[in-house]
Amino acid sequence: MSALLEVENLSKVFTLKAGLFGDAISLAALSDVSLTVGQGETLAIVGESGCGKTTLGRCIVRAVDPSGGRVTYRPEESDPVELSRLSKRQLKTWRRDIRMIFQDPMSSLNPYMRVFDLVAEPLRIHKAARGAELEHRVVSTLEKVGLPKDALQRFPHAFSGGQRQRIGIARALVLEPKLVIADEAVSALDVSIQAQILNLLEDLKADFGLTYIFISHDLGVVNYLADRVVVMYLGHVVETAPTEALFERPRHPYTEVLLDALPIADPTRRAKRHDKVKGEIPFLGDRLEGCPFHSRCKFAEDRCRKEKPALRPINGGPSEAACHFAETIELNGAFAGSPATGTYA
Repeated sequence: MSALLEVENLSKVFTLKAGLFGDAISLAALSDVSLTVGQGETLAIVGESGCGKTTLGRCIVRAVDPSGGRVTYRPEESDPVELSRLSKRQLKTWRRDIRMIFQDPMSSLNPYMRVFDLVAEPLRIHKAARGAELEHRVVSTLEKVGLPKDALQRFPHAFSGGQRQRIGIARALVLEPKLVIADEAVSALDVSIQAQILNLLEDLKADFGLTYIFISHDLGVVNYLADRVVVMYLGHVVETAPTEALFERPRHPYTEVLLDALPIADPTRRAKRHDKVKGEIPFLGDRLEGCPFHSRCKFAEDRCRKEKPALRPINGGPSEAACHFAETIELNGAFAGSPATGTYA
């Protein structure tokens, strides 16, 4: 599988003022993040709120400028493009290929614009179509996301949450992109609507030949949709693995904590759940030493407090982990060691 996108040593530091006379505070939202997205792959990025996954997605599309590192886009039909170095004018060309679906469709859709204009706006900005062709592409895209033609002249408030998310998906797809970054695209929806949107994303992937970066905190959704998973903690990548391998045998203690938080409907398995993780999440404004997870890790030793582990392949397998003891510690997979099944079918 050829690489479509490469992220190398990406960092993002936000500077905040602490009151009128206070000193500025620097918050490291991303620290030396590297990953690769393969052509046609669905790569999930998971972690707790505040781990940096949304910031990573926004840095890739340059909605937020990174503080350091590189983002390289590798289209099949042209030479690689380093997105992180382009000016805003140069970047506009490549924003046709890389689109984003936002978490809250109500706040990302202009309430004063009708659906037709919302979906047509990217075509007009990029001068990709006009007249009858523009109308055809808007109508066709709305049909593909399951919205009727009579929705064209209505405003966003007239739709349900699931329908509004379909409008957001149509806006992202109308330019026929190569890569779509979905930021918590189903987290605000009811479970039954989530299933519809996830199945829609799968169908659209096949129809458009899409590659997805799927940002989520819901591992049940990730297990259903993703080919590979990147686990983030405090702005660091701590594990990457194929989805099945990660759910069956995690290699980082933090991944075990995330898997243990999955809701279980079977009462016989609920009894086997582990103790809750202890310790406090460090403040992002502090200078972290050693492993970022050491203050909450039950396996932590002096080495973990002093030396930051590198992200490396484990035992020659497909998994990578940033843990000094990843080769030797025994961690439980989803549902107390049993392979997980997808939440949605």
